[in-house]
Amino acid sequence: MKFKGAINKMGWIKNIIFIIVLLTQIIPAQRAAASASSTAENEILVFGASAAYRTVSIAAKVAGNVEYMPFAEGDYIKSGEVVLRVEKTDYELQVALARTQVERAKIALDQANLEFSRLNELVKSNSASVQMKDNALYAKLSAQANLATAVASLKIAENMLNNAEICAPMNGFVSVKHREPGDYADKAKPVYDIVDLDIIKANLKVPELLISEIKKGDKINISVDVYPDETFSGEIYELSPVGDPLTHFFKVTALIKNTEHKLKAGMFLKALIKTDKK
Repeated sequence: MKFKGAINKMGWIKNIIFIIVLLTQIIPAQRAAASASSTAENEILVFGASAAYRTVSIAAKVAGNVEYMPFAEGDYIKSGEVVLRVEKTDYELQVALARTQVERAKIALDQANLEFSRLNELVKSNSASVQMKDNALYAKLSAQANLATAVASLKIAENMLNNAEICAPMNGFVSVKHREPGDYADKAKPVYDIVDLDIIKANLKVPELLISEIKKGDKINISVDVYPDETFSGEIYELSPVGDPLTHFFKVTALIKNTEHKLKAGMFLKALIKTDKK
């Protein structure tokens, strides 16, 4: 009996916890829905948060000790700037070795060509067998293949040497710096995260009662608490076709020009959407 009573008690506790969790999600959603409203016949006031237009992770293309990594978090990087360099000594030696192998393969091919030409003439004068000529031909073809392999190996070594230095693929701010000079950088592991803030995404939550009034291309004005006397203009470019089944909110995204980089990712936004509703 005590065991059954304990089970029933646990069941009640689980139910109470579930109700509390449910209320913590529904009540804020209801408050947000109440604040999201039509402020005029063709304007809708909603709220959301800002996000970077693009985020790029820059990874090392070859492994090695970091020799050069000059930018700190918050620094602005221009496309094409060198952001990472790992120690090149091993890769330079690999290139030197590959070049030597190419030269050796060229010498071997020259020797094979000479031997084939010599035996070809001897066969014409019946001074050598056809089998000897065929063997020389196979040696020549093998030398050609060896040279092609050596050239390909050289290109791979040169490519690895070039990849010891990484350039920024776009303009942006360093949001995360994963390594420091002297650290070991693994191949394909991120060393920087860069965010593009020239354009800001405004991720907004719109109640289902208002979502039908909004369409792609609608103009929008954004305000933030840190700049109380300024507004930032943009337009809606994305409306999610699926809402949250619990809160009945739909995600709407707008793009805001941010050439002066006043807006940062993660800011709280107030958005006034201008619709065509009459």
